[in-house]
Amino acid sequence: MIKRYTLSIAFVLVVLGLAGLAVSRLAPPARAADPDSLAGLASLSGTVQAPKPFKAAQVHIVNAEKNVLFMVYTSGGRYRAPHLFPGTYEVTVRKAGFAADTQKITLAAGAAAALDFSLREQAATAVRQGEFGFTSGAGTTVTLLSYDELYPGEGGRGLLEKKCMYCHGKNFFPSKQYHETQWNHFMDLMTGATPSERGAMVPAGTLSQTDRQTIVAYLAKHFGPNSSPRGLKADAEFPVDERTLGKAMYVEYYLPLDPKIDAGNKQRRTQQPHFDPQGNVWYTDRSIPNRIGRVDPRTGEFKDWVMPDPKADPHGLTVDASGHVWFAETAGFHLGELDPKTGSITRYPMDSTGQKKGRGHSPVVDSRQNVWFTVIQGDMIGKWDRQTRQSTVWKVPTPGAAPYGIDLDKDGNVWFAEFRRCTIGKFDPRTETFTEYVAPSEPCTIRRLGVDSRGTVWYGDFSNGKLGKIDPKTGAIVQYDIPMPFSEPYDVWADREDMIWISDGGQGGALIRFDPRTEKFTYYPTPQITDQPKLAITRDGAIWYTPRSSLRAAVGVLYPDVEKIKTLAAYY
Repeated sequence: MIKRYTLSIAFVLVVLGLAGLAVSRLAPPARAADPDSLAGLASLSGTVQAPKPFKAAQVHIVNAEKNVLFMVYTSGGRYRAPHLFPGTYEVTVRKAGFAADTQKITLAAGAAAALDFSLREQAATAVRQGEFGFTSGAGTTVTLLSYDELYPGEGGRGLLEKKCMYCHGKNFFPSKQYHETQWNHFMDLMTGATPSERGAMVPAGTLSQTDRQTIVAYLAKHFGPNSSPRGLKADAEFPVDERTLGKAMYVEYYLPLDPKIDAGNKQRRTQQPHFDPQGNVWYTDRSIPNRIGRVDPRTGEFKDWVMPDPKADPHGLTVDASGHVWFAETAGFHLGELDPKTGSITRYPMDSTGQKKGRGHSPVVDSRQNVWFTVIQGDMIGKWDRQTRQSTVWKVPTPGAAPYGIDLDKDGNVWFAEFRRCTIGKFDPRTETFTEYVAPSEPCTIRRLGVDSRGTVWYGDFSNGKLGKIDPKTGAIVQYDIPMPFSEPYDVWADREDMIWISDGGQGGALIRFDPRTEKFTYYPTPQITDQPKLAITRDGAIWYTPRSSLRAAVGVLYPDVEKIKTLAAYY
């Protein structure tokens, strides 16, 4: 880190560096070649000075023409961003307690430019909004507050935490502005008093009438019609390893708004990334109208396909060996198939007999190109058979389980998270039998899971901030406490080196790496405050995500080590 404590150092900077600093601020086009950047791309580097010590400042480098953000961290007061698209950039440095002027620079293909910054002290604001905030589903900026400000410590808070919050999360209730009548209506849905496809979410006999009244009164008082949308602000800063972060780079490709169909949309809402055989990244878009989209990471070019049912709500997707994209409709009991070459979309009933109903969730393709999927409302898993082109569904053993994330092990077993029952399920297709593993931290919610190369199953205890693993041979379960408070591990996925990556929604934007050998957690704070509901990892170790609740809808990627980037394309 560069320090300016003595008069002699300041004098040297003034006499020897003033001209160079002025040139860097004017930022003329750079022409020198950068041998470390990919062909046709550019790089930017420089120093960041400050009146007092700091660690891991974020350098945001925005390409105005392509609407792409590159973000790197400082290490020792220096930064370096390779593999930048040619074009004009706005560059700024962000660090809590400091401010910096934005600078512009134009980079030509193959250029290696320098741009230096001087930070000035600025009082940290209690609430971060605007570009640092996130949004509700309607695109409204959400004010971030401490936990005790969101949930005053009155009698109803403990009951809300125990009976409701473990499932819905800490940011669900502050985003609502419901009248007492509406809160009672939702309590009827949760307890099964009002019949619904999902059934009772609160098991019978676990909520007394007195406790219910206490919870509803608390909700109506603090999250009523006169309240404003709010969210949880983490009081603790992420623990950062500056040397590790100094090697990393984030890239976010911002989705365009189509003036023909997005006139009423303030933002788009990406949900899940997946790669095709050509190195493109696909995503679901749950804004209205619903879309399936594709971005080419090498160019930043987007292409979208509007769904046949614009409100079917495509949640998860996958891509088969032929490049066809499969998606599950959350608001419709259909599995969709998109042929990108022709643009045609075929919808298959998730139950070919027509006897069952439900809401689809997440698909995955097996080695025979069959498509497996979960049914979150209806408590089922299913398989679309490549030969018969029809689907079969199986009821899971536990009622109200809400099957969520899904993965396959090397033996073809289907693993899935039972979101509302704190359980991991395994289905053996050969015997059509289920095995269930109950997490030791119940009650809890588990959204997604992943299987590493050894067959170990990893999952996130979303409501209790824990990382868990299951040994399928013995059934033994081990859980690790994620260090930061209010952690909400959403997806858990292993890379090719069996490092475990976690997307954390509760902290407002971080990807976390867990090393099973050392049991060490390493944090990579994201450019925007957001959650990332699903991860996809390339064969080169790049971590792709979708910042679902961010102000700027995007498809993003973290390169943990820019020196290992071989291509901007994404391949499994």
